[in-house]
Amino acid sequence: MGKMPRAPRFFIRASDGITRKGNRMSKIYDVAINGCGPTGLVGALLLARAGHTVAILDRHEAIYPLPRAIAYDHEVARILGVLGLTEAMIPLVATPGVYQWQNRDAELLFELNWGDAASISGYATSYLFSQPDMEKVLNAAAQAEPLIEVMRGVEATGFAQDGDGVTLTGHRLSGEAVSLRGRWLVGADGANSLVRRGLGVSLEDLGFRADWLVVDVIPKGGASLPLDDNLMLQVCDPARPTTVVSGGPGRRRWEFMALEGETLEELNCEKRAWELLKPWGVTPDNAVLERHAVYTFRGALAETWRHGRVFIAGDAAHLTPPFAGQGLCAGFRDAAALAWRLDLALQGKATEALLDSYESERRAHARAWVMNAIELGKVICVLDPAAAAERDAAMKAARATGQAPPSSGILPRLGAGMSLTERHGGALAAGGKVSFGGKQGHFDDVVGSGFVLVSRSGDPGRSLSGQAADLFAALGGISADVGPDVDCANAYARWFDELGADTALIRPDFYLVGAASGPAAANELVMALAPFVTVPEPARA
Repeated sequence: MGKMPRAPRFFIRASDGITRKGNRMSKIYDVAINGCGPTGLVGALLLARAGHTVAILDRHEAIYPLPRAIAYDHEVARILGVLGLTEAMIPLVATPGVYQWQNRDAELLFELNWGDAASISGYATSYLFSQPDMEKVLNAAAQAEPLIEVMRGVEATGFAQDGDGVTLTGHRLSGEAVSLRGRWLVGADGANSLVRRGLGVSLEDLGFRADWLVVDVIPKGGASLPLDDNLMLQVCDPARPTTVVSGGPGRRRWEFMALEGETLEELNCEKRAWELLKPWGVTPDNAVLERHAVYTFRGALAETWRHGRVFIAGDAAHLTPPFAGQGLCAGFRDAAALAWRLDLALQGKATEALLDSYESERRAHARAWVMNAIELGKVICVLDPAAAAERDAAMKAARATGQAPPSSGILPRLGAGMSLTERHGGALAAGGKVSFGGKQGHFDDVVGSGFVLVSRSGDPGRSLSGQAADLFAALGGISADVGPDVDCANAYARWFDELGADTALIRPDFYLVGAASGPAAANELVMALAPFVTVPEPARA
Protein backbone atom coordinates (compact mmCIF):
# COMPACT_ATOMS: atom_id res chain seq x y z
CA MET A 1 0.00 0.00 0.00
CA GLY A 2 1.31 3.44 -0.89
CA LYS A 3 1.19 6.75 0.88
CA MET A 4 -1.91 7.49 2.95
CA PRO A 5 -3.67 10.90 2.79
CA ARG A 6 -1.87 13.82 4.34
CA ALA A 7 -3.22 15.31 7.54
CA PRO A 8 -5.30 18.48 7.05
CA ARG A 9 -3.13 21.54 6.66
CA PHE A 10 -3.30 24.26 9.31
CA PHE A 11 -5.19 27.37 8.26
CA ILE A 12 -5.94 30.59 10.12
CA ARG A 13 -9.57 30.49 11.19
CA ALA A 14 -11.81 32.95 9.39
CA SER A 15 -13.00 34.33 12.72
CA ASP A 16 -9.42 35.44 13.38
CA GLY A 17 -9.60 37.76 10.36
CA ILE A 18 -12.69 39.81 11.13
CA THR A 19 -12.76 43.50 10.37
CA ARG A 20 -15.70 45.71 11.27
CA LYS A 21 -16.94 48.87 9.59
CA GLY A 22 -19.84 50.41 11.48
CA ASN A 23 -22.48 47.71 11.63
CA ARG A 24 -21.02 46.04 8.52
CA MET A 25 -18.96 42.96 9.14
CA SER A 26 -16.23 41.88 6.74
CA LYS A 27 -14.55 38.47 6.94
CA ILE A 28 -12.02 36.73 4.77
CA TYR A 29 -12.60 33.07 3.91
CA ASP A 30 -10.97 30.70 1.50
CA VAL A 31 -14.33 30.04 -0.16
CA ALA A 32 -17.72 31.71 0.13
CA ILE A 33 -20.77 29.69 -0.92
CA ASN A 34 -24.17 31.21 -1.56
CA GLY A 35 -26.82 28.58 -0.91
CA CYS A 36 -27.25 26.13 1.98
CA GLY A 37 -28.89 23.36 -0.03
CA PRO A 38 -27.30 19.94 -0.49
CA THR A 39 -24.90 21.12 -3.23
CA GLY A 40 -23.58 24.01 -1.16
CA LEU A 41 -23.32 22.02 2.07
CA VAL A 42 -21.48 19.13 0.40
CA GLY A 43 -19.05 21.55 -1.23
CA ALA A 44 -18.46 23.27 2.11
CA LEU A 45 -17.82 19.98 3.91
CA LEU A 46 -15.40 18.70 1.27
CA LEU A 47 -13.45 21.96 1.34
CA ALA A 48 -13.34 22.06 5.14
CA ARG A 49 -12.11 18.47 5.30
CA ALA A 50 -9.25 19.60 3.05
CA GLY A 51 -8.41 22.30 5.61
CA HIS A 52 -10.06 25.37 4.09
CA THR A 53 -12.24 28.01 5.71
CA VAL A 54 -15.73 28.33 4.27
CA ALA A 55 -18.63 30.71 4.74
CA ILE A 56 -21.95 29.35 3.51
CA LEU A 57 -25.00 31.58 3.61
CA ASP A 58 -28.67 31.32 2.80
CA ARG A 59 -31.55 33.76 2.96
CA HIS A 60 -33.74 31.25 4.79
CA GLU A 61 -33.31 31.07 8.56
CA ALA A 62 -34.11 27.35 8.71
CA ILE A 63 -34.04 24.26 6.54
CA TYR A 64 -37.09 24.14 4.28
CA PRO A 65 -39.21 21.48 6.04
CA LEU A 66 -41.15 19.94 3.13
CA PRO A 67 -40.10 17.23 0.64
CA ARG A 68 -38.54 18.04 -2.72
CA ALA A 69 -35.89 15.66 -4.09
CA ILE A 70 -36.58 12.03 -3.16
CA ALA A 71 -33.89 9.99 -4.94
CA TYR A 72 -30.12 9.76 -5.05
CA ASP A 73 -27.76 7.26 -6.61
CA HIS A 74 -24.59 5.32 -5.82
CA GLU A 75 -22.33 8.26 -6.69
CA VAL A 76 -24.03 10.41 -4.06
CA ALA A 77 -23.82 7.52 -1.60
CA ARG A 78 -20.06 7.33 -2.19
CA ILE A 79 -19.62 11.06 -1.59
CA LEU A 80 -21.66 10.80 1.61
CA GLY A 81 -19.44 7.88 2.60
CA VAL A 82 -16.26 9.92 2.16
CA LEU A 83 -17.82 12.59 4.38
CA GLY A 84 -18.49 9.97 7.05
CA LEU A 85 -22.26 10.35 6.80
CA THR A 86 -23.31 6.87 5.68
CA GLU A 87 -24.38 5.74 9.14
CA ALA A 88 -26.38 8.91 9.72
CA MET A 89 -28.29 8.37 6.47
CA ILE A 90 -29.10 4.66 6.91
CA PRO A 91 -32.31 5.13 8.96
CA LEU A 92 -33.45 7.91 6.62
CA VAL A 93 -33.39 6.01 3.33
CA ALA A 94 -35.16 3.16 1.61
CA THR A 95 -33.81 1.19 -1.32
CA PRO A 96 -36.28 0.81 -4.19
CA GLY A 97 -37.66 -2.56 -5.17
CA VAL A 98 -39.47 -3.08 -8.46
CA TYR A 99 -39.90 -0.21 -10.93
CA GLN A 100 -42.66 -0.76 -13.48
CA TRP A 101 -43.99 1.17 -16.43
CA GLN A 102 -47.63 0.34 -17.16
CA ASN A 103 -50.06 1.56 -19.79
CA ARG A 104 -53.61 2.76 -19.14
CA ASP A 105 -54.83 -0.85 -18.98
CA ALA A 106 -52.18 -1.79 -16.38
CA GLU A 107 -50.28 -3.83 -18.97
CA LEU A 108 -46.57 -4.06 -18.23
CA LEU A 109 -44.40 -2.04 -20.62
CA PHE A 110 -41.15 -2.76 -18.82
CA GLU A 111 -39.90 -3.74 -15.40
CA LEU A 112 -36.64 -3.13 -13.59
CA ASN A 113 -35.73 -4.79 -10.29
CA TRP A 114 -33.65 -2.19 -8.50
CA GLY A 115 -33.07 -4.58 -5.62
CA ASP A 116 -31.02 -6.83 -7.90
CA ALA A 117 -29.05 -4.01 -9.52
CA ALA A 118 -25.41 -3.62 -8.46
CA SER A 119 -23.50 -0.38 -8.93
CA ILE A 120 -19.95 0.33 -9.98
CA SER A 121 -19.47 2.49 -6.88
CA GLY A 122 -19.90 -0.32 -4.36
CA TYR A 123 -23.19 1.00 -2.98
CA ALA A 124 -26.83 0.29 -3.80
CA THR A 125 -27.85 1.65 -7.19
CA SER A 126 -30.49 4.00 -5.82
CA TYR A 127 -31.85 5.36 -2.54
CA LEU A 128 -35.17 7.03 -1.69
CA PHE A 129 -35.34 9.70 0.98
CA SER A 130 -36.92 12.97 2.08
CA GLN A 131 -34.74 15.99 1.30
CA PRO A 132 -35.26 17.75 4.66
CA ASP A 133 -33.85 14.65 6.41
CA MET A 134 -30.70 14.77 4.28
CA GLU A 135 -30.31 18.50 4.76
CA LYS A 136 -30.50 18.09 8.54
CA VAL A 137 -27.65 15.57 8.40
CA LEU A 138 -25.54 17.79 6.14
CA ASN A 139 -26.32 20.91 8.16
CA ALA A 140 -25.40 19.23 11.45
CA ALA A 141 -22.08 18.11 9.95
CA ALA A 142 -21.40 21.65 8.70
CA GLN A 143 -22.31 23.19 12.06
CA ALA A 144 -19.92 20.80 13.79
CA GLU A 145 -17.04 21.62 11.43
CA PRO A 146 -14.87 24.40 12.93
CA LEU A 147 -13.69 25.62 9.52
CA ILE A 148 -17.26 26.26 8.29
CA GLU A 149 -19.41 29.21 9.29
CA VAL A 150 -23.07 28.60 8.46
CA MET A 151 -24.85 31.93 8.07
CA ARG A 152 -28.60 31.39 7.74
CA GLY A 153 -30.98 34.31 7.47
CA VAL A 154 -28.45 36.25 5.37
CA GLU A 155 -29.55 37.21 1.87
CA ALA A 156 -26.83 37.94 -0.66
CA THR A 157 -27.64 40.91 -2.87
CA GLY A 158 -24.47 41.35 -4.91
CA PHE A 159 -20.81 40.55 -5.38
CA ALA A 160 -17.69 42.01 -6.95
CA GLN A 161 -14.49 40.21 -7.82
CA ASP A 162 -10.91 41.34 -8.31
CA GLY A 163 -7.59 39.62 -8.78
CA ASP A 164 -7.39 38.41 -5.19
CA GLY A 165 -10.93 37.37 -4.37
CA VAL A 166 -14.63 38.15 -4.29
CA THR A 167 -16.56 40.47 -1.99
CA LEU A 168 -20.09 39.26 -1.30
CA THR A 169 -22.59 41.75 0.09
CA GLY A 170 -26.03 41.27 1.57
CA HIS A 171 -28.12 41.75 4.67
CA ARG A 172 -29.64 39.87 7.55
CA LEU A 173 -33.40 39.67 7.95
CA SER A 174 -33.07 42.43 10.53
CA GLY A 175 -31.71 44.69 7.80
CA GLU A 176 -28.15 44.66 9.16
CA ALA A 177 -25.69 44.88 6.28
CA VAL A 178 -23.24 42.02 5.84
CA SER A 179 -20.08 41.92 3.77
CA LEU A 180 -17.67 39.04 3.55
CA ARG A 181 -14.64 38.26 1.47
CA GLY A 182 -13.80 34.94 -0.14
CA ARG A 183 -10.84 34.03 -2.26
CA TRP A 184 -13.39 32.14 -4.37
CA LEU A 185 -17.17 32.30 -4.64
CA VAL A 186 -19.51 29.42 -5.48
CA GLY A 187 -23.12 30.08 -6.40
CA ALA A 188 -25.10 27.03 -5.28
CA ASP A 189 -28.19 29.18 -4.96
CA GLY A 190 -30.77 27.35 -7.01
CA ALA A 191 -32.67 27.83 -10.24
CA ASN A 192 -33.08 31.58 -9.70
CA SER A 193 -29.40 31.96 -8.79
CA LEU A 194 -28.29 35.45 -7.80
CA VAL A 195 -24.72 34.50 -8.69
CA ARG A 196 -25.61 33.27 -12.17
CA ARG A 197 -27.67 36.39 -12.83
CA GLY A 198 -24.91 38.56 -11.43
CA LEU A 199 -22.51 37.07 -13.95
CA GLY A 200 -24.98 37.80 -16.73
CA VAL A 201 -25.15 34.12 -17.66
CA SER A 202 -28.18 32.91 -19.58
CA LEU A 203 -29.78 29.46 -19.59
CA GLU A 204 -29.81 27.26 -22.67
CA ASP A 205 -33.32 25.86 -23.01
CA LEU A 206 -33.09 22.19 -23.98
CA GLY A 207 -36.62 22.07 -25.31
CA PHE A 208 -38.78 20.33 -22.72
CA ARG A 209 -41.47 21.75 -20.46
CA ALA A 210 -44.34 20.03 -18.64
CA ASP A 211 -46.42 21.00 -15.60
CA TRP A 212 -47.02 18.36 -12.94
CA LEU A 213 -48.78 18.34 -9.57
CA VAL A 214 -46.53 16.72 -6.95
CA VAL A 215 -48.30 15.32 -3.88
CA ASP A 216 -46.56 13.89 -0.81
CA VAL A 217 -48.53 11.87 1.74
CA ILE A 218 -47.82 10.18 5.07
CA PRO A 219 -49.92 7.19 6.20
CA LYS A 220 -52.01 7.90 9.28
CA GLY A 221 -51.10 6.06 12.44
CA GLY A 222 -48.29 4.16 10.79
CA ALA A 223 -50.72 2.21 8.61
CA SER A 224 -49.70 1.02 5.16
CA LEU A 225 -51.25 2.59 2.10
CA PRO A 226 -52.94 0.31 -0.46
CA LEU A 227 -49.90 0.30 -2.77
CA ASP A 228 -46.89 -1.88 -1.93
CA ASP A 229 -44.10 0.32 -0.55
CA ASN A 230 -41.53 -1.56 -2.64
CA LEU A 231 -43.33 -0.87 -5.92
CA MET A 232 -42.60 2.20 -8.01
CA LEU A 233 -44.97 2.90 -10.87
CA GLN A 234 -44.93 4.99 -14.00
CA VAL A 235 -48.46 4.93 -15.37
CA CYS A 236 -48.33 5.94 -19.02
CA ASP A 237 -52.02 6.78 -19.30
CA PRO A 238 -52.76 9.53 -21.85
CA ALA A 239 -55.79 10.47 -19.77
CA ARG A 240 -53.38 11.52 -16.97
CA PRO A 241 -49.74 10.35 -16.88
CA THR A 242 -48.97 9.51 -13.26
CA THR A 243 -45.91 8.58 -11.20
CA VAL A 244 -46.08 6.73 -7.87
CA VAL A 245 -42.90 6.32 -5.82
CA SER A 246 -41.67 6.08 -2.27
CA GLY A 247 -40.75 9.39 -0.69
CA GLY A 248 -38.43 7.68 1.76
CA PRO A 249 -39.35 5.69 4.88
CA GLY A 250 -42.95 6.39 5.92
CA ARG A 251 -43.77 8.56 2.89
CA ARG A 252 -45.35 8.14 -0.52
CA ARG A 253 -45.38 10.47 -3.52
CA TRP A 254 -47.81 10.82 -6.42
CA GLU A 255 -47.13 13.03 -9.42
CA PHE A 256 -49.95 13.93 -11.82
CA MET A 257 -49.36 15.61 -15.17
CA ALA A 258 -51.39 18.73 -15.94
CA LEU A 259 -53.75 18.26 -18.88
CA GLU A 260 -54.31 20.60 -21.79
CA GLY A 261 -56.70 23.38 -20.79
CA GLU A 262 -56.24 22.69 -17.08
CA THR A 263 -55.12 25.76 -15.15
CA LEU A 264 -52.37 25.46 -12.59
CA GLU A 265 -54.54 27.27 -10.06
CA GLU A 266 -57.30 24.64 -10.21
CA LEU A 267 -54.76 21.81 -10.15
CA ASN A 268 -52.70 23.11 -7.23
CA CYS A 269 -55.23 22.90 -4.41
CA GLU A 270 -55.82 20.44 -1.59
CA LYS A 271 -59.28 19.43 -2.82
CA ARG A 272 -57.96 18.50 -6.27
CA ALA A 273 -55.05 16.58 -4.74
CA TRP A 274 -57.44 14.41 -2.74
CA GLU A 275 -59.64 13.86 -5.80
CA LEU A 276 -56.67 12.56 -7.77
CA LEU A 277 -55.50 10.35 -4.88
CA LYS A 278 -58.91 8.78 -4.25
CA PRO A 279 -58.75 6.21 -7.10
CA TRP A 280 -55.55 4.93 -5.50
CA GLY A 281 -57.33 4.25 -2.21
CA VAL A 282 -55.67 7.21 -0.51
CA THR A 283 -58.08 9.43 1.44
CA PRO A 284 -58.06 11.75 4.47
CA ASP A 285 -59.11 8.69 6.48
CA ASN A 286 -55.81 6.84 5.95
CA ALA A 287 -53.29 9.53 5.00
CA VAL A 288 -52.04 13.01 5.80
CA LEU A 289 -51.41 15.35 2.89
CA GLU A 290 -47.92 16.61 3.70
CA ARG A 291 -47.51 18.80 0.65
CA HIS A 292 -48.89 19.60 -2.78
CA ALA A 293 -47.21 21.84 -5.34
CA VAL A 294 -47.20 22.33 -9.10
CA TYR A 295 -43.80 22.20 -10.76
CA THR A 296 -42.80 23.04 -14.29
CA PHE A 297 -40.44 20.24 -15.25
CA ARG A 298 -37.88 21.60 -17.70
CA GLY A 299 -34.40 20.97 -19.01
CA ALA A 300 -31.83 23.76 -19.16
CA LEU A 301 -28.09 24.40 -18.84
CA ALA A 302 -26.26 27.57 -17.89
CA GLU A 303 -24.17 28.80 -20.80
CA THR A 304 -21.14 29.52 -18.58
CA TRP A 305 -20.18 27.94 -15.24
CA ARG A 306 -17.08 29.96 -14.38
CA HIS A 307 -16.05 33.58 -14.61
CA GLY A 308 -12.73 34.37 -12.94
CA ARG A 309 -13.02 33.52 -9.26
CA VAL A 310 -16.74 32.78 -9.40
CA PHE A 311 -18.34 29.40 -10.14
CA ILE A 312 -21.90 28.10 -10.21
CA ALA A 313 -23.10 24.62 -9.25
CA GLY A 314 -26.27 22.61 -8.73
CA ASP A 315 -29.57 24.01 -9.96
CA ALA A 316 -27.83 27.31 -10.63
CA ALA A 317 -26.00 25.49 -13.44
CA HIS A 318 -28.56 22.97 -14.68
CA LEU A 319 -32.26 22.10 -14.45
CA THR A 320 -33.20 18.44 -14.84
CA PRO A 321 -36.69 16.95 -15.21
CA PRO A 322 -37.23 14.39 -12.42
CA PHE A 323 -37.84 11.34 -14.60
CA ALA A 324 -34.33 9.91 -14.09
CA GLY A 325 -33.97 11.01 -10.45
CA GLN A 326 -30.72 12.83 -11.25
CA GLY A 327 -31.22 16.51 -10.40
CA LEU A 328 -29.77 16.35 -6.89
CA CYS A 329 -27.14 13.83 -7.99
CA ALA A 330 -25.77 16.29 -10.54
CA GLY A 331 -25.39 18.90 -7.80
CA PHE A 332 -23.37 16.48 -5.67
CA ARG A 333 -21.13 15.77 -8.66
CA ASP A 334 -20.62 19.50 -9.19
CA ALA A 335 -19.65 19.96 -5.54
CA ALA A 336 -17.18 17.06 -5.63
CA ALA A 337 -15.64 18.19 -8.93
CA LEU A 338 -15.25 21.77 -7.75
CA ALA A 339 -14.01 21.11 -4.21
CA TRP A 340 -10.77 19.37 -5.17
CA ARG A 341 -10.03 21.95 -7.85
CA LEU A 342 -10.44 24.78 -5.35
CA ASP A 343 -8.35 22.83 -2.84
CA LEU A 344 -5.48 22.82 -5.35
CA ALA A 345 -6.10 26.46 -6.28
CA LEU A 346 -5.86 27.49 -2.64
CA GLN A 347 -2.55 25.63 -2.40
CA GLY A 348 -1.26 27.48 -5.46
CA LYS A 349 -1.18 24.25 -7.47
CA ALA A 350 -4.06 24.68 -9.94
CA THR A 351 -3.56 26.00 -13.45
CA GLU A 352 -6.20 27.99 -15.31
CA ALA A 353 -6.70 24.93 -17.51
CA LEU A 354 -7.66 22.88 -14.46
CA LEU A 355 -10.17 25.47 -13.25
CA ASP A 356 -11.65 25.84 -16.74
CA SER A 357 -12.04 22.07 -17.01
CA TYR A 358 -14.76 22.18 -14.33
CA GLU A 359 -17.16 23.72 -16.83
CA SER A 360 -16.12 21.70 -19.88
CA GLU A 361 -16.32 18.39 -18.04
CA ARG A 362 -19.36 18.95 -15.86
CA ARG A 363 -21.50 20.82 -18.39
CA ALA A 364 -21.25 18.00 -20.94
CA HIS A 365 -21.90 15.38 -18.27
CA ALA A 366 -24.90 17.25 -16.89
CA ARG A 367 -26.23 17.68 -20.43
CA ALA A 368 -26.14 13.91 -20.94
CA TRP A 369 -28.23 13.33 -17.83
CA VAL A 370 -30.65 16.17 -18.61
CA MET A 371 -31.19 14.84 -22.12
CA ASN A 372 -31.71 11.35 -20.74
CA ALA A 373 -34.41 12.69 -18.42
CA ILE A 374 -35.98 14.64 -21.29
CA GLU A 375 -36.13 11.53 -23.47
CA LEU A 376 -37.87 9.67 -20.65
CA GLY A 377 -40.25 12.59 -20.25
CA LYS A 378 -41.12 12.51 -23.94
CA VAL A 379 -42.09 8.86 -23.59
CA ILE A 380 -44.11 9.47 -20.42
CA CYS A 381 -45.82 12.78 -21.22
CA VAL A 382 -47.97 11.54 -24.10
CA LEU A 383 -51.57 12.82 -24.01
CA ASP A 384 -52.70 11.71 -27.47
CA PRO A 385 -54.36 8.25 -27.25
CA ALA A 386 -53.23 7.16 -30.71
CA ALA A 387 -49.62 8.16 -30.06
CA ALA A 388 -49.79 6.43 -26.68
CA ALA A 389 -51.02 3.23 -28.31
CA GLU A 390 -48.08 3.29 -30.74
CA ARG A 391 -45.66 3.84 -27.86
CA ASP A 392 -47.18 0.98 -25.87
CA ALA A 393 -46.93 -1.41 -28.80
CA ALA A 394 -43.29 -0.51 -29.38
CA MET A 395 -42.38 -0.91 -25.71
CA LYS A 396 -44.17 -4.26 -25.40
CA ALA A 397 -42.40 -5.52 -28.51
CA ALA A 398 -39.04 -4.38 -27.13
CA ARG A 399 -39.75 -6.11 -23.83
CA ALA A 400 -40.70 -9.33 -25.62
CA THR A 401 -37.35 -9.37 -27.43
CA GLY A 402 -35.35 -8.53 -24.31
CA GLN A 403 -34.29 -5.06 -25.39
CA ALA A 404 -33.01 -2.79 -22.63
CA PRO A 405 -35.60 -0.45 -21.10
CA PRO A 406 -35.31 3.33 -21.44
CA SER A 407 -32.29 4.87 -19.69
CA SER A 408 -31.00 1.58 -18.31
CA GLY A 409 -27.27 1.40 -17.66
CA ILE A 410 -26.42 4.99 -18.59
CA LEU A 411 -23.10 6.14 -17.11
CA PRO A 412 -22.01 9.09 -19.26
CA ARG A 413 -18.40 10.19 -19.35
CA LEU A 414 -17.25 13.64 -18.42
CA GLY A 415 -16.78 16.15 -21.20
CA ALA A 416 -13.39 17.09 -22.60
CA GLY A 417 -11.09 18.35 -19.88
CA MET A 418 -8.16 16.93 -17.98
CA SER A 419 -8.75 13.25 -18.71
CA LEU A 420 -7.03 10.89 -21.11
CA THR A 421 -10.17 10.21 -23.12
CA GLU A 422 -8.49 7.56 -25.24
CA ARG A 423 -7.60 5.63 -22.09
CA HIS A 424 -11.00 5.59 -20.39
CA GLY A 425 -10.51 9.05 -18.93
CA GLY A 426 -13.68 10.70 -17.69
CA ALA A 427 -15.39 7.39 -16.89
CA LEU A 428 -16.65 6.65 -13.41
CA ALA A 429 -14.20 4.58 -11.39
CA ALA A 430 -15.02 1.42 -9.49
CA GLY A 431 -15.36 1.28 -5.74
CA GLY A 432 -15.43 -2.08 -4.01
CA LYS A 433 -14.87 -4.02 -0.83
CA VAL A 434 -11.23 -4.56 0.06
CA SER A 435 -9.21 -6.07 2.88
CA PHE A 436 -5.98 -4.51 4.06
CA GLY A 437 -4.07 -4.45 7.33
CA GLY A 438 -6.73 -6.43 9.14
CA LYS A 439 -9.47 -4.02 8.12
CA GLN A 440 -12.22 -4.85 5.67
CA GLY A 441 -14.68 -2.45 4.06
CA HIS A 442 -15.25 -0.10 1.16
CA PHE A 443 -12.03 1.01 -0.52
CA ASP A 444 -12.56 4.66 0.46
CA ASP A 445 -12.91 3.75 4.14
CA VAL A 446 -10.00 1.32 4.26
CA VAL A 447 -7.48 2.96 1.91
CA GLY A 448 -8.67 6.55 1.53
CA SER A 449 -9.63 8.89 -1.28
CA GLY A 450 -7.99 11.66 -3.27
CA PHE A 451 -5.69 11.08 -6.22
CA VAL A 452 -5.44 7.30 -6.12
CA LEU A 453 -3.32 4.96 -8.25
CA VAL A 454 -4.64 1.41 -8.22
CA SER A 455 -3.31 -1.70 -9.91
CA ARG A 456 -4.04 -5.41 -9.86
CA SER A 457 -0.38 -6.27 -10.44
CA GLY A 458 1.37 -4.75 -7.44
CA ASP A 459 1.64 -1.34 -5.80
CA PRO A 460 1.84 1.12 -8.72
CA GLY A 461 3.38 3.81 -6.55
CA ARG A 462 6.63 1.88 -6.42
CA SER A 463 7.14 2.31 -10.16
CA LEU A 464 6.83 6.11 -10.05
CA SER A 465 10.04 7.98 -10.76
CA GLY A 466 11.38 11.45 -11.39
CA GLN A 467 8.87 14.19 -12.13
CA ALA A 468 5.92 11.81 -11.85
CA ALA A 469 6.93 10.80 -8.34
CA ASP A 470 7.35 14.45 -7.32
CA LEU A 471 4.00 15.41 -8.82
CA PHE A 472 2.14 12.55 -7.15
CA ALA A 473 3.73 13.35 -3.80
CA ALA A 474 2.78 17.02 -4.15
CA LEU A 475 -0.82 15.96 -4.67
CA GLY A 476 -0.78 13.79 -1.54
CA GLY A 477 -1.47 10.80 -3.75
CA ILE A 478 -2.27 7.30 -2.55
CA SER A 479 -1.29 4.09 -4.32
CA ALA A 480 -2.77 0.67 -3.72
CA ASP A 481 -2.45 -2.89 -4.92
CA VAL A 482 -5.98 -4.26 -5.43
CA GLY A 483 -4.93 -7.74 -6.47
CA PRO A 484 -6.76 -10.92 -5.44
CA ASP A 485 -5.53 -10.81 -1.84
CA VAL A 486 -7.12 -7.38 -1.37
CA ASP A 487 -10.09 -7.44 -3.76
CA CYS A 488 -12.70 -9.18 -1.59
CA ALA A 489 -15.56 -9.41 -4.11
CA ASN A 490 -13.51 -9.34 -7.34
CA ALA A 491 -14.96 -5.91 -8.15
CA TYR A 492 -11.58 -4.56 -9.22
CA ALA A 493 -10.69 -7.68 -11.20
CA ARG A 494 -13.90 -7.36 -13.22
CA TRP A 495 -13.37 -3.62 -13.65
CA PHE A 496 -9.82 -3.99 -14.95
CA ASP A 497 -11.00 -6.71 -17.32
CA GLU A 498 -13.60 -4.27 -18.70
CA LEU A 499 -10.96 -1.56 -19.03
CA GLY A 500 -8.47 -3.89 -20.67
CA ALA A 501 -5.84 -2.39 -18.37
CA ASP A 502 -3.93 -3.17 -15.18
CA THR A 503 -3.43 0.30 -13.67
CA ALA A 504 -5.75 3.27 -13.24
CA LEU A 505 -5.51 6.78 -11.81
CA ILE A 506 -8.64 7.95 -9.98
CA ARG A 507 -9.41 11.57 -9.14
CA PRO A 508 -10.85 12.82 -5.82
CA ASP A 509 -14.33 12.94 -7.41
CA PHE A 510 -14.07 9.23 -8.37
CA TYR A 511 -13.65 9.78 -12.10
CA LEU A 512 -10.75 8.35 -14.07
CA VAL A 513 -7.80 10.34 -15.28
CA GLY A 514 -7.05 7.25 -17.34
CA ALA A 515 -6.11 3.57 -17.36
CA ALA A 516 -3.13 1.79 -18.90
CA SER A 517 -0.94 -1.30 -18.77
CA GLY A 518 2.77 -1.99 -18.75
CA PRO A 519 5.76 -0.92 -16.66
CA ALA A 520 5.40 2.76 -17.61
CA ALA A 521 1.65 2.93 -16.92
CA ALA A 522 1.81 4.68 -13.54
CA ASN A 523 4.28 7.33 -14.73
CA GLU A 524 2.25 7.94 -17.88
CA LEU A 525 -1.00 8.39 -15.98
CA VAL A 526 0.43 10.73 -13.36
CA MET A 527 2.19 12.86 -15.97
CA ALA A 528 -1.17 13.37 -17.67
CA LEU A 529 -1.87 15.72 -14.75
CA ALA A 530 1.16 17.92 -15.48
CA PRO A 531 -0.63 20.48 -17.72
CA PHE A 532 -3.23 21.02 -15.01
CA VAL A 533 -1.16 21.15 -11.84
CA THR A 534 1.64 23.49 -10.80
CA VAL A 535 4.05 22.04 -8.28
CA PRO A 536 5.88 24.74 -6.29
CA GLU A 537 9.65 24.50 -6.40
CA PRO A 538 11.06 23.05 -3.15
CA ALA A 539 12.69 25.57 -0.86
CA ARG A 540 16.46 25.64 -1.24
CA ALA A 541 18.73 25.60 1.78
